[in-house]
Amino acid sequence: MITELPVLIPGEGEPPAGLGSDHPMRQVTRAVAFEPDGWTPERQQQVQELFDGLADEWNTRDVPGREAPLVDAFRRGLDAAPDLDHHLAVELGAGTGLFSRELAARFPEVVAVDIAFEMLRRAPAGPAHRAQGDGSRLPVADGSVDALVLVNMFLFPAEVDRVLARHGALVWVNSRGADTPIHLTAAEVDGCLPGDWSGVASTAGHGTWSVHWRSS
Repeated sequence: MITELPVLIPGEGEPPAGLGSDHPMRQVTRAVAFEPDGWTPERQQQVQELFDGLADEWNTRDVPGREAPLVDAFRRGLDAAPDLDHHLAVELGAGTGLFSRELAARFPEVVAVDIAFEMLRRAPAGPAHRAQGDGSRLPVADGSVDALVLVNMFLFPAEVDRVLARHGALVWVNSRGADTPIHLTAAEVDGCLPGDWSGVASTAGHGTWSVHWRSS
């Protein structure tokens, strides 16, 4: 069950231009989340090539206020998660590390994973350890991750369930809300995850976020 929290960080100025629900990545997002065989080798290759090609201009997306949903999710969402340890966080789809500093402020160990080598090559040496990897097969042990952070990233439900610690939490952020190409609502994320989950969600700036944890 998802509890909607009041908005504390309103959006300022005009929202960034959204790419909308007709973007090709929206179809991939829903296929990966809802279809057991949705992540095909062809889609994997297409996504890797797309984001390798975007690496040169990726840092131009670091506009003021873009971090608001993630910051709010950490402050209110993670604080609502019961018995959460704050040791290891994994940022999946980390790109060039635009948000790694936010994770490192709360977790002593941060691993930033991306499928695109060109993204990782342009990321700073710190504050996260960086690894090239596929979100459907993460290079981490079962039950080892305290917080799995996905900002505008595909959701692989079975892999989330595998890697999260017993009291771990999934942080889901869409920086442009419903206009984000890679978008799912909080209720859709909750419904995709195996078993029973609880969570909180809200809007911050021009984005949306939700934090999910196992109900038992």
